[in-house]
Amino acid sequence: MNISLYIARRYLLSKKRKNAIHYITTVSVILVAFVTMALIIAMSVFNGLTILITSMFSTFDPQIKVQSAYGRVFSADSAIHLIRQVPEVAYITPVLEEDILFVYADKQLVGKLKGVGEEYSKTCPIDSMILSGEFVLQQNGIEYISVGQGVAHSLSVGLQFRDVMHMYAPDRNKGSSINPLDDYNKEYAYVRSVFSVQMDIDNAYVLSSLTLAQRLLEYQHNQVSAIELKCVNTSDYKKVANILQQKLGENYKVRDREQQHEFLYKITQSEKLITFLLVTLILIIASFSIAGALSMLIIDKKRDISILASLGAEQKLIQRIFIFEGWMISILGAVIGLCIGVCLVLVQQHFGILKLHGESSSFIVEAYPVHLQCADILYTVSMVLTVGFIAAYIPVRFIFKKHIHS
Repeated sequence: MNISLYIARRYLLSKKRKNAIHYITTVSVILVAFVTMALIIAMSVFNGLTILITSMFSTFDPQIKVQSAYGRVFSADSAIHLIRQVPEVAYITPVLEEDILFVYADKQLVGKLKGVGEEYSKTCPIDSMILSGEFVLQQNGIEYISVGQGVAHSLSVGLQFRDVMHMYAPDRNKGSSINPLDDYNKEYAYVRSVFSVQMDIDNAYVLSSLTLAQRLLEYQHNQVSAIELKCVNTSDYKKVANILQQKLGENYKVRDREQQHEFLYKITQSEKLITFLLVTLILIIASFSIAGALSMLIIDKKRDISILASLGAEQKLIQRIFIFEGWMISILGAVIGLCIGVCLVLVQQHFGILKLHGESSSFIVEAYPVHLQCADILYTVSMVLTVGFIAAYIPVRFIFKKHIHS
């Protein structure tokens, strides 16, 4: 065993009299352990929030969305032709989305009409979101719609679906008329089902056939606002999105599921980084106790240092003893904190011990969401050991230079 490491280990694990150095060392280990545990828990909480956000939108949002880079609506023919040449794409659904006025019986609501193609149920698991009714948009020449739960509540859509939903959109080819209703295109459809995904979506969206939306909004049969895609291998959608972006060129924007809510994900990741840096700052402050313990230990072990020097030990070897001593304090604290933090996170992740207070219906999840990632463990341990080494190296070098050397 390395002689410096051996002596450092003996100093750290010595069971002799309990002096001030021993207590300061113990406090240092506890502080490092607490900060390590806090880092693991904080990172896991943000991981849980990210997964929660993804789960909230992943059922309704496509794996990949293709839109025009220069306009809201575009001709889909050429883009679909190029997309079909990519074998990793399983299903393609053109969609047309716009804000319109919905009128049901005597109630009105401005919401989003989303006209979808025939393969929509293959790119989006809409059937699993249906609360009542069945997802049918066209049958025997009759137009049907599926409304979000919030829309159904706002318009008092009954379970019998007997009344007609009237839809109004501004006529793009007309000016102002004496009768304001003449400035709007009108369509109607029967409510066939109610779906529920997430509150923001439920309160705004109504799904119709693509042809109905194109008629109402006065667009050609090949004009859409987006093309939604599903991949053959669901885990490869990021890779497929990059392939499609290169193939379609700069005239199109290809976004994967995370990029469709890029701002939301950036906020979460920024908060995670800020939290990591703040806890690291606390770790740096806590490391001053390591410097204090080493300073007192060096003074206490002056006789041992003199004996080692008399036996021919170089000053670098003696310095390494105390550097290893300080680093081992950080390692011991990191191991303890890591074990406690990982155990707490895993218990919460699998059993949900810590519950959210309030009515269960007020929250999307019952327990605080956490998720443990190996990368966060690696980053945390690396940061703790790096700060611990610096906290040991600098004071040891300084004390030996100013005092022991002379």
